[in-house]
Amino acid sequence: MKKIIIVLMGILLLSNLSFGQTKYVPHVKGDSAMLFEFSGLGFLWADNYRGGFGYKKFLNDKTAVRGSFALNNEKETIVEYIPVGWVGEDGSDSKFSIGLEVAGEMHKNKGKVDPYYGAGGGFNMTRTKYIEPASEPQGTALTAMEVKNNFGDGAITAFTFFGLLGVEYSINAAVSLAAEYHLGFTFGSEPDMVVKAASGTETSYSGGKYSNFGINSVGVLTLAIYLK
Repeated sequence: MKKIIIVLMGILLLSNLSFGQTKYVPHVKGDSAMLFEFSGLGFLWADNYRGGFGYKKFLNDKTAVRGSFALNNEKETIVEYIPVGWVGEDGSDSKFSIGLEVAGEMHKNKGKVDPYYGAGGGFNMTRTKYIEPASEPQGTALTAMEVKNNFGDGAITAFTFFGLLGVEYSINAAVSLAAEYHLGFTFGSEPDMVVKAASGTETSYSGGKYSNFGINSVGVLTLAIYLK
């Protein structure tokens, strides 16, 4: 909730900073914008993703291309409470995600409310690693279970191709908000899950594959700051 309030306050502040232009100005060839996708990028299926960054450029007054990039690297330490006379190590739970997206947009470019359509594609990769906290009596070899790419943790490699339909609203000449729907196809596969037992035995489980075709809403809150 606090994040939403901060974002809204930032948008209100930017809407008051007109950068010398308070009226809508149609886009022209060469216009470019920095994109901040606060709701998360549609191609990045990481539950803990906090936001994305992108760039858009108009090739002419009606055609724009954009690219987006997302990166998340998070690690949580799991504390091991070690009894007196024992030795031990903390565990950890980590997740790394990277995503890329490119798309083309066709705009009407006739007013503050600007419908557009287009197409694009994206790539996402997420990997996870869990190390169990461990403790043993002194003099005992310290070993811990380790799991890479647990099937329940969202480890995946996915490719997405989509058509898009959206609306961009210009708050002023320098700031806009956009929302859009995607109709597309996604193909994904899970990496093999590897479990290393405390005994040192390592077991690998083959990951599955999936595909999906459908409509979904993404980019619910995409803030564009035009560099004019």
